[in-house]
Amino acid sequence: MGGFTIRKVGIWLILVTAVIGLLAAYGPALGQSLKEQILGPWRLVSIYNEANGVKTHLYGENPVGLLVFEKSGYVISFLSKPELPKFAGNNRLKGTDAEYRAVMQGMLSGFGTYSIEGDTVTIKWIANSFPNRAGTTEQRTHKIVGDEMTGINPTAASCGTSYQKWVRAK
Repeated sequence: MGGFTIRKVGIWLILVTAVIGLLAAYGPALGQSLKEQILGPWRLVSIYNEANGVKTHLYGENPVGLLVFEKSGYVISFLSKPELPKFAGNNRLKGTDAEYRAVMQGMLSGFGTYSIEGDTVTIKWIANSFPNRAGTTEQRTHKIVGDEMTGINPTAASCGTSYQKWVRAK
């Protein structure tokens, strides 16, 4: 009664094993703030925008993207459709209107500085392929579990809200 039984030892063994498993999987992230966890490169897994109840995959079903948060406080972002049409001529300054439109609608990139408070990332854009974004400040929400990060941008460059999933690039 109150002493150890095989059953109690078995339950404790299961609990200890579960805790050790969690520590092994998430140990580096435990106790770390978003500011510490977010550092480094992140590869885009999925992204979609939602506006007026309509979900749109602007970069296709298999988007290409990289998001890098530097310890120095700089951030760089690149999003693209996996296959943009090549220009007929081999000169980026001599594309057709259709070629320029395809690139502008299929790719977005920029860099700036960032700060973090809680799960809110504030980005001050220095330059951006969407010129209206340069010089502006945006707030996004990011959450990290293990090597996966989700992001919500309520001020997407194409209007509406952008929902992203990233994995740590290795």
